[in-house]
Amino acid sequence: MRDRDVERRMLDTTKALFSRIEKITTLMTRFRTERSLAKRREDSLKIVAEMTRFPLELATTDWNILFRATTPSSRRDRRHTTVLQLRMLVDEGIRMVNTIGVLDRPKSEIRQTMISLPQGKIEITVPKSKFLDRQEALSKIEELLSSRLHNDTLITTLRGIAESILQPNIILDEQRTQIAQQWNASRVPRTMGTVKENERIISRHERITPETKAKLESFQAAWQKQMGDTNVILEGVGRAGHVAVILFLFVIYLYLFRKKIFDDNSKLLLISILILFVSSLAYFSYMMKSSDPVEYLILVPTASMLLTVIFDSRVGYNITVVMALLAGAICGGNYSIIVASLVAGALGVYTVRDIKNRTQIFRSLAFIFLGYAVCITFFGLQRSEEISKIMMQLGYALGNSIISPVLTFGLLIFFEKFFGITTDLTLLELSDYTHPLLRELSTKAPGTFHHSINMASMAEAAAKEIGANPILARVGAYYHDIGKIVAPEFFVENQISQINRHDDLDPKESARIIIDHVREGVALGRKYGLPERILEFIPAHHGKTIVSYFYAREKEQARDVSKDEFRYPGPRPRSKETAIVMLADTIEAAARAIDEPTPEKIKQLIDSIVTKRLNEGELDEADITMQDLFKIKKSFLGILLGIHHNRIKYPSQEEEQKAKKLVEQTAKTFLFPNSADALIRRIKHLGKSEE
Repeated sequence: MRDRDVERRMLDTTKALFSRIEKITTLMTRFRTERSLAKRREDSLKIVAEMTRFPLELATTDWNILFRATTPSSRRDRRHTTVLQLRMLVDEGIRMVNTIGVLDRPKSEIRQTMISLPQGKIEITVPKSKFLDRQEALSKIEELLSSRLHNDTLITTLRGIAESILQPNIILDEQRTQIAQQWNASRVPRTMGTVKENERIISRHERITPETKAKLESFQAAWQKQMGDTNVILEGVGRAGHVAVILFLFVIYLYLFRKKIFDDNSKLLLISILILFVSSLAYFSYMMKSSDPVEYLILVPTASMLLTVIFDSRVGYNITVVMALLAGAICGGNYSIIVASLVAGALGVYTVRDIKNRTQIFRSLAFIFLGYAVCITFFGLQRSEEISKIMMQLGYALGNSIISPVLTFGLLIFFEKFFGITTDLTLLELSDYTHPLLRELSTKAPGTFHHSINMASMAEAAAKEIGANPILARVGAYYHDIGKIVAPEFFVENQISQINRHDDLDPKESARIIIDHVREGVALGRKYGLPERILEFIPAHHGKTIVSYFYAREKEQARDVSKDEFRYPGPRPRSKETAIVMLADTIEAAARAIDEPTPEKIKQLIDSIVTKRLNEGELDEADITMQDLFKIKKSFLGILLGIHHNRIKYPSQEEEQKAKKLVEQTAKTFLFPNSADALIRRIKHLGKSEE
């Protein structure tokens, strides 16, 4: 309804306000021109009193703006604006918007496009767009002020005054609206016709007409109403069965192809949490029944990237397929969301499959959005969807693409801490030589550090050969001997001088110091926050072997010697990686002790040490086969030949060396010293000519 009295009330308010403004500006003018100090003080008090009683809160700057605008700069100045002119300008603006009509609420809150206005005994219907809401009305008044005045600060002040005066004159009558809606609803016929019992609605291959379509829709509505709760239950059972089939296939995959994950409850719990997380998002997006494409906020890429970093790309991709199918099943068999989630998730897997540092996670943003954008665009073209709808879907997909990397980054840290998981990403960070422990090892025990580096090369190569984790084997080798930092001088690789600290010690005391480096290493590792998977290498690289050198010395001095006093506490290696590091540790140290290494000597050394560890039962608990050991030995041989290349003398080289010595002796005796090399070259040339 239109309130006819609003305009009169607003104009009365305007008149009262500007009368006070005129009074205050007059006092301010007199205050500035008055020479008498007493009168100036009196005017000052009056100005303060009038400003205090003024109905609106105007800042001092606003009063100064009004004063300067309405006060002539000199007696001859005729260009200034009077207070009356300002009032009339504001009155004009209020009348203008009042004539159009000012709504009592924003247009966005009014769902109807037409508004009914009573005029006497009849009602007229006017489009909503013909009226102004409050902000539009103020904009109109500001446009009017701008067209008449050329003082931006004065326009802003007057707009503020108009805003305080402005009142809506188009008022929504809630009661009359409700009555009208009920009356209109009662006039709508509830049926368009009748369908008799057993009447055939449509036959096979018959063309569907609008009337037939209406009958079919009516029949469906009646059937759903009749079924009631039964239909809801059946729909729920069908959806649950759909989900159960997908999960069953996933469990079969884990059981057959990922037995380690299937047998690890913590890893199963982690995967279950991620699947439940994605399924919950799918369920809520479906139950919202929103007109917006909220299904593109199902964060399948987040779970895909997390699983790839925690496990590997194959696990990440296969579970991505499962989650995409689950999302589609929960969303009522939505094929487009299955494909889009699968493509975006697969691209997420691709971007983190060979991740080297955590910040690389954020490069997946572009790939994920690309996957969604391609699918959304092609599905939109296929369905002839409007551009606005496609753009909205792309907007939600962009949100998903931004949220997924950020959430992956945060959740990865949480899962690593909560589930005690050591990802390849963490291992790569630990492999940096600038890690405090490795720097301390290289400074305090340089011989041990060099030994660990050589071992790491051997362990990594062997792990690749047998399908173990090469990064884990390499990092485990780096940290396996960190306990030697505590007393490096007691270990032969760190003894630079000829003095051996063990010469003055009892064999039992020496053995205790040697064995203690395992305990010290575990303590140091925990202090520096090394993950459990790395700490396992520290005791396992010696297993339950005996410190044989000091055990033999003790046997020379005493009859009854207990092996347990000279035995490492263990445990024995329980994984392929720890078994590889155990073998690499012993073989690398022994290879350095060979005086004149040859390929045959190194090969015999490797065979003997591996056989010895097998006979001692040190590899019994490790999941390693004889075929694996064969590959490990072959790999070790290749690495050691490379490490000791400059020292190794092959059979032909040994013969040549002996011949050279003989020739040198002959040359020195019969010829002159510098001719030995020339004579050797001549002999070689003659030998080739004879061949």
